[in-house]
Amino acid sequence: MIDSAAFVKRLNRTKPVPVKLSSALMDGLRINRFEAQETFISPGNYPSSLYYIESGLVRGAIEGETEKMTTWFKQEGDIIIPQGLFNQQPSEEYISAVAAKTTLLSLPYSHIQKVLESFPEAKELFILLVAETTKTAQYREKLLRIPAAKDRYAFLSKHEDFILKRIPHYLIASYLNVTKETFSRLHKGLDY
Repeated sequence: MIDSAAFVKRLNRTKPVPVKLSSALMDGLRINRFEAQETFISPGNYPSSLYYIESGLVRGAIEGETEKMTTWFKQEGDIIIPQGLFNQQPSEEYISAVAAKTTLLSLPYSHIQKVLESFPEAKELFILLVAETTKTAQYREKLLRIPAAKDRYAFLSKHEDFILKRIPHYLIASYLNVTKETFSRLHKGLDY
């Protein structure tokens, strides 16, 4: 069953959504379930939906020299606007479930277009959602500009502690741009 009320509540945190608009948006929601490590967007593919995380954890990553490099994590209650969705460009990132039994609600781009045609006030909502995505990217850039690994770890601990509690360590190491061994030492409070 789709928990559309939680999705609308999340949208209302960004901008109060009139009842008619929320009903129109809910009409397009679809449910998607993924297992751990299951990728649902890959580079070169055109993203077709905006996503709301009903349960589980999701990871964004890009191709590195030897393995994928984690660029972000999101959890229950977060919205994902895949790169290239609104300008209909191919994605340059992987988006995959981290946790088993991850459930996402998807709002297809084609439905978003219909809603925008019928409800011009929806444009502001989607602009604000994109602005939130930009703010998240700026946070990530700030994290990576911290020169010392122990300071990046401390910053992460302060601002995104859910990652340290719920994400496998090898993925956190990738996110912090450190080796698995360095992350292990940081996590144990040892010198690295």
